[in-house]
Amino acid sequence: MAIDWIRRSVLVTILFAGFYYLKENPDLRKRIYSEKPVRVKIEGSVVNPGFYTLDAGSNGKDLVEMAGGYIPGTQIKTEDSILEQPLEDGQILNLGKR
Repeated sequence: MAIDWIRRSVLVTILFAGFYYLKENPDLRKRIYSEKPVRVKIEGSVVNPGFYTLDAGSNGKDLVEMAGGYIPGTQIKTEDSILEQPLEDGQILNLGKR
């Protein structure tokens, strides 16, 4: 009887911890629950700027790769954290002048 009570307590604790983690990390929640692809635009120092459709949960680095990468010899002045964040539908990622 005591072992069943302990197992249930551990299971409930794990479930509450999981829900709390998802609440505190909305980006992760979007990756898990959003299955629709996102359509975004990239501008600036990439080989092929324009509109792209990517899977949900894709980030700026995925978009840069899909756009053919950076133009050789250009210096990008964006924060790396911007490229690490998940993209949202309709977002425009501007990497500066070409």
